[in-house]
Amino acid sequence: GYDDAEALLPPTLAGLQGYRLLQEYFAFAPRFLFADLCGLGAALRRHAETEVDVVLLFGRVDNALLQSVDAASVALHCVPAINLLERRCDRIQVDPGVHEYHIVPDRTRPMDFEVHSILQVLGYGAGADKELEFLPFYNAFHAEGQAHAAYFSTLREPRLLSQAQQRDGPRTAYIGTEVYLSLVDAREAPFPPGLREVGVRALCSNRDLPLLMPVGQAGGDLTLALTAPVRRVSVIKGPSRPRSPLADGSMAWKLINQLSLNHLSLTDTDAEQGAAALREILRLYLPPGDAAALRQVEGLRSVRARQVVRRLPMAGPITFGRGVLLDVEVDELAFEGASAFLLGSVLERFVARHVSINGFTQLRMHSAARGDIVDGRPRSGARPML
Repeated sequence: GYDDAEALLPPTLAGLQGYRLLQEYFAFAPRFLFADLCGLGAALRRHAETEVDVVLLFGRVDNALLQSVDAASVALHCVPAINLLERRCDRIQVDPGVHEYHIVPDRTRPMDFEVHSILQVLGYGAGADKELEFLPFYNAFHAEGQAHAAYFSTLREPRLLSQAQQRDGPRTAYIGTEVYLSLVDAREAPFPPGLREVGVRALCSNRDLPLLMPVGQAGGDLTLALTAPVRRVSVIKGPSRPRSPLADGSMAWKLINQLSLNHLSLTDTDAEQGAAALREILRLYLPPGDAAALRQVEGLRSVRARQVVRRLPMAGPITFGRGVLLDVEVDELAFEGASAFLLGSVLERFVARHVSINGFTQLRMHSAARGDIVDGRPRSGARPML
């Protein structure tokens, strides 16, 4: 689940994908507890037996695993899922006296949908007038030389309680947000006079509706929108609680700072300062009020970084390269009920996304109680080098 092709949250060009890994980990850490056994199909086709034994060999023995892992610890045919669906929102009637329009995915069920992100905005004129596409105003890839450039911007605000919700209370503790759309035309601001309607295609969630969904049903908990050879779909973990956008209040400025790479190397700090810098980054992604996640972050005791030289797997003559080895020490008591190894695996991919050109990173994690927890491979960006 670490590769971009296996992302749950939609990848964006606005920031490094390493931050997406942190967001997914603190939102729902079990989504990384998966493994693919590749190449079994070709092997099974060579045999007529109906049952096979799959033996997984590990590099070392861990007696604690022998006592805690059994057949119930492994489930087949599982996949992580996220409550995001593409939807065409209700058409918006354009009014020259209005500068901001409320995007409503479904006016008959306004509380059952929440806009996650905008995929496309199209303007429609009267009669046979063709469509006009509005591009994101804050976009680095605007079309140069476009004859009629039209743009949109969005504003996200906390949803206000309705009169019924104020009187009777909301159905859950999560209220959510609402998104508002503003249009601007570079040549005929704010938009062409012939514009009548605006259509929005967006990624939406079901707000807090999954919290009200019964799970553990005999016939399955979910239904497939497409035809597939599946008897039933059941939920074995979750659903997790919905989370409001991270960019809220002063937190937004801290997240904006992450859009630019930090040129201050961890090699210029001591172990305690390195751990403090890493904890500050991780706190930005913590769910509000999640004491267990906060304990994990506070359990990062030290981060030591040093320059190392490794042989690079390249064609031709023997080649060596310089990289950074990060040694992270954790207090495993802070990970009670969780896994320090899982966070270490996420951090290994996270720091790899910050590697410099022609360099690599390598992360090791250990604790005083257990010794080595993660012994990562040298990685150059998203690719393992060894």
